[in-house]
Amino acid sequence: MVSKIKGAYLDNKEWSEKILKKIDPSFRHRWELFDEQIQQHLSLKNIWLDLGCADNAAVAEFSANAKYAVGVDIIRLPDVHKPFVQADIRHLPFFSRSVNLITLRFVVEHFSARQKYFDELHRVLQMNGRVILVTTNIWSPFIFLPRMLLPYKIKHWLLTHIFQVQDEDIFPTFHKVNSKSAIKKIEGFRVVRFDYISDLNYTRKWMFLIFLFLHLISRLPGLSFLRTNILAVLEKTD
Repeated sequence: MVSKIKGAYLDNKEWSEKILKKIDPSFRHRWELFDEQIQQHLSLKNIWLDLGCADNAAVAEFSANAKYAVGVDIIRLPDVHKPFVQADIRHLPFFSRSVNLITLRFVVEHFSARQKYFDELHRVLQMNGRVILVTTNIWSPFIFLPRMLLPYKIKHWLLTHIFQVQDEDIFPTFHKVNSKSAIKKIEGFRVVRFDYISDLNYTRKWMFLIFLFLHLISRLPGLSFLRTNILAVLEKTD
């Protein structure tokens, strides 16, 4: 069953990328843009925390470019890469002002209180240390419409059956840090970079076409806020 799903995904991916190459050959996926920011910010002087790291793949891939890198997650997966620390982001087991860089990949949408979490990030960061985050954009119709209109059971079914997200990878979402205005209100940080970025889904061909249609519309002047994701870089200021 797993191999059948994987095979269908690869077929859909190949079909979708042929279309994408013709329509928007310059398109870059959200993970490419996020990884690029990580690499641009890393140096052999950096101490880097990847929070909500899951299997810690980012640290495994890029840690050679840092002085020291460690992944942190509240759940320890059986196949997690090392170095890894199991901890709650609200109570990080690190000294104050001890790290230069923090990354969060689809994590902040699960923060139940915006400032409480970022106060802890502020504590462990050195002055001018940076936070790189990628998250969902609450103003995208693919985000706010399901949030407003669909009961949790239906959203859960869509995630597991349509988007093929594993049940253990689904966590409560609060969307406290999922708009430009909310990010600008985070105390102790300034926004260095803010971009609306698109997501294209390969799990179903019809789904890819819907996401592609929204992406093309969002390229029109003044409509980038419709894109499904946000990429932001914050800098500690005090």
